[in-house]
Amino acid sequence: MSSSFSITPTPPLVLPTTNPISLTSADIDAYRTNGYHVVPNLLSPSQLEQWRTIIFNAVQDRAEKKYKFATVLEDDHTNVDLDYYDNVFTQRVNLWQTHPSVKELLLESGSVIGKIAAELEGVDCIRIWHDQALIKESFGNPTAWHLDVPYWSFTTLHAISVWIALDDATVENGCMYFMPGSHKVIPNAISMNRMRHFLKSKLIYPELMKYPTIPVPMKAGSASFHCGHLIHGAGANMTPGRRAAMTIQMMPDNMVFNGKQNILTKEQMDQLEVGVSVFNDDERNPVLYRKN
Repeated sequence: MSSSFSITPTPPLVLPTTNPISLTSADIDAYRTNGYHVVPNLLSPSQLEQWRTIIFNAVQDRAEKKYKFATVLEDDHTNVDLDYYDNVFTQRVNLWQTHPSVKELLLESGSVIGKIAAELEGVDCIRIWHDQALIKESFGNPTAWHLDVPYWSFTTLHAISVWIALDDATVENGCMYFMPGSHKVIPNAISMNRMRHFLKSKLIYPELMKYPTIPVPMKAGSASFHCGHLIHGAGANMTPGRRAAMTIQMMPDNMVFNGKQNILTKEQMDQLEVGVSVFNDDERNPVLYRKN
């Protein structure tokens, strides 16, 4: 399944790329309790149009290639069952690596997006782990319940993602769902096999039965931030239109390689040593925000 966009010329980046956003102590406390925080109107209408132009051009230009590299592992947390997920969304990973316009957009947005992430997680530095454009096509399948960190190539309690709505995200077209508080329950050491079983049933983790599931519809230009240990998913798109989002998966400074491949190429894997190598290369994992 793939999405087709008409490519329009990408004009020079217009600053600022986001609205100014300030968090309150109540915002931070609620995030740490629930595991997510919604930012209405992160983007103004003109900023939203700029994001849409840049991201959609990059998605179209990438064509059918999910990743920049053909050798990257396909079995990541959004591809447990490839045939199923081909019918969930069009996914393009690390557009910043192949499209300078996307890289510039993300880095210029870091003073707001990266700062929000750092303040929510209580860390001094935020780096890009990867980005993803996620386009849930018309009548696309649901995105199964999952959490992020057990699949990633580092281990931390402070990984965080932002999900930016490029189209209105509704219950009908596949908005995000969160399980508030679940980030405090699931151990980071969860195995891949047990995680796959969890995607089908809460019975593996009966302690989760008490947690509600909350839909998070939002207008285009709004965003949600969620902890890397929070259980989340998205509904099916039951409409004839698509639902597009841009996401950035982020990590603190000084993250140590844990041996998992995730988005890494075989060449990159061969250069890394478990428990020793640190993801502090500004070329591979750019800094979005660093506290002065």
